[in-house]
Amino acid sequence: MSETPKRGIVFRDPVHNLIHLDEDDGFLLELIDTLPMQRLRRIRQLGVSWLTYHGAEHSRFSHSMGVLHVAGKILSTLKKRYRENEEVSGLLEKNRRTVLAAALLHDIGHAPFSHAMERLFKANADHEKRTISLLKNPELGIPEKLAKVGVDVEEVASVLQKLHSRRFLCDIVSSQLDADRMDYLLRDSLFTGVEYGQYDLDWVAAHLCLGKEPLSRDDGEQNEPVLRLCLDEKRGLYAAEQLIIARYHMTMQVYFHRTTRMWEALLLCLLKKAASVSVEAGDLLDDRLPGTPPVLLEFLKTSGAISDRDFLRLDDGTLTTAMEGWRESGDQFIAELSAAFLERRKKLPDGTRVFECIELTKKDPVDFGRLMGTLEGATKDFPAWKWELDEISKWASYKDFFHTLKKTKGKENAENTTSIMLSDGNLDSIAEPVEFRSFLFKSMAENSEDVVRLYAHHTVAAEINSLVLKFNLA
Repeated sequence: MSETPKRGIVFRDPVHNLIHLDEDDGFLLELIDTLPMQRLRRIRQLGVSWLTYHGAEHSRFSHSMGVLHVAGKILSTLKKRYRENEEVSGLLEKNRRTVLAAALLHDIGHAPFSHAMERLFKANADHEKRTISLLKNPELGIPEKLAKVGVDVEEVASVLQKLHSRRFLCDIVSSQLDADRMDYLLRDSLFTGVEYGQYDLDWVAAHLCLGKEPLSRDDGEQNEPVLRLCLDEKRGLYAAEQLIIARYHMTMQVYFHRTTRMWEALLLCLLKKAASVSVEAGDLLDDRLPGTPPVLLEFLKTSGAISDRDFLRLDDGTLTTAMEGWRESGDQFIAELSAAFLERRKKLPDGTRVFECIELTKKDPVDFGRLMGTLEGATKDFPAWKWELDEISKWASYKDFFHTLKKTKGKENAENTTSIMLSDGNLDSIAEPVEFRSFLFKSMAENSEDVVRLYAHHTVAAEINSLVLKFNLA
């Protein structure tokens, strides 16, 4: 068992410089030493982005440590601001360890290559579900380590699932103003060498406060107000603008970089074909998928529906090891894509691009539906492993207040505001969505457009491009 020295412990971090754990936070060291956390050292934070930005080799582990640090900063700010309010200060003290555990463990459910794999199988479409499964699994030791310091694993799960009765605690870990994005913007910016992601973290963290949920309803009962994490209205507006602009630029220039998404599409098409072969190959399996690690084979055969123990054996290295064997596959498609990925070859020897990017600049819903119906219906001419749809929602960078209203229309529980909010810090004041005060936010919400692309393997690229033109989507 790990022990924390009485003076605490310090980790060196390239973003935050020093990350301190207090002497009474030994349980965090024990959580760090668990298998789910240590596996994150072998999961790249930015999936396949290292093929575009060669410095993007940082891991989900380092990011998780950063989120832990920022969550601690947020808790300290709130505790200082509301030190005279016994109820709030008591809540913060009581739930401090719960929030820190949630911040540290929030990403343990990520599959290899992070978000890329969420597009492969429905079983892995939501990494947060796997996170909760790993979190609660008694065989992995996390519930026991939490219980030793009086933390209920169900409380940690409720923070991650945004179900905790004190919603502002959830906001610290998962919101548009959370410790997660406050860390990853700075970390991803540093390691990609793209300065768009820079913003003033210390200023933002120092000017956080609480305010009443705008959608709370006055039903005449003596219900406690729903408090949300907010920025101070006098000092937070420009910090919020800086933060969201940083995220917008990182989204468009890094996270959805056209070339990065091509590599992601190539990887997904390769794995789709490998999954098909794993089911159909029979006695030819060793010829078509040579050297496949057994756990990856099980993952492919079951469309991702594997046990927690097997899931923890999957990491970036498992997949790249498989590709080393697959480059010798008797299946030409698998061999070609495996070699292209490992050697970062975007073109064939004759100069043909392995995958073409087709931008859909006019997305009429009817014509788009006809295009997708044609592609999905003609599985012989356009098998699923030869093309990949890539959609970037207009809400990718910021979800405004009216986005919330659309999502909660007709539902009983409308305590769901997703927008960044401003407050004067008075617990009786109703918070205000930041776009109500900011032309920049308002403009972003009203004018952002979806980006839609099709990545097509060179054997079907010309035909798919013709369909795009036929349906007037170019």
